[in-house]
Amino acid sequence: MNSKADRSVSRTLMWLGLILTVDLLLLIVFLRWAYVEHYNITTSFFHDDLKFSSLDGSLIERWGYAKEAYIVGLAAYAFSKSKEFFYAAYAVLFLAVLTDDSLQLHEHIGAWLSDPALLGEWGSLPSAALVSGAPLALALHGFRKLPSRRKSPALMLLAGFGIMAFFGVVFDSIHTLLIDAEHFQTISSFIEDGGELMSLTLIITVWRRYMPSIVLAYQPINRQPHLVVEQ
Repeated sequence: MNSKADRSVSRTLMWLGLILTVDLLLLIVFLRWAYVEHYNITTSFFHDDLKFSSLDGSLIERWGYAKEAYIVGLAAYAFSKSKEFFYAAYAVLFLAVLTDDSLQLHEHIGAWLSDPALLGEWGSLPSAALVSGAPLALALHGFRKLPSRRKSPALMLLAGFGIMAFFGVVFDSIHTLLIDAEHFQTISSFIEDGGELMSLTLIITVWRRYMPSIVLAYQPINRQPHLVVEQ
């Protein structure tokens, strides 16, 4: 049993190392691109190539989309094995996040709400809640229904989402409202995108670490004769 647990931890650490390596490489590339653009180094390979930026369609953004899609798949797989509502709701939550990020839904809603006749400059703040609020409420409801032994990893998953939301929504809104966007553009983009990438990596790590126990806990009784049903 210990050897299986050790192998599971080793695989999790390997995945974590690989994903963090890609995260760091993309962030380093972004900083190099920003340096080249700031000093207008026209001879550089990075010059005037937006795929190295943090804009929509860039490598950082696409890597984030891939992570979000992977999380949707992991949550859907957990639901298929456990039939626990929380995992289905978590899959829907990240499907909403992926749709929002790829189609810029909360930005469009925020632009509409920012009309002076509506909420003005504060219109961007509630826009993300309108997109992800209902799926998050469903996930919280599902969390309450989980067996007590399943709540610890589920709480980590919800915390990971909260960290991601802070960088992707709250930090971005504070930057837009309170900071000179042009002057702090590079550092704020680095913190925002770096925070989002790391929080997604954290969520994937939790899934990879606890997925075997989630699947094992819900194996059919005839395949696990000594299974103790959780209350």
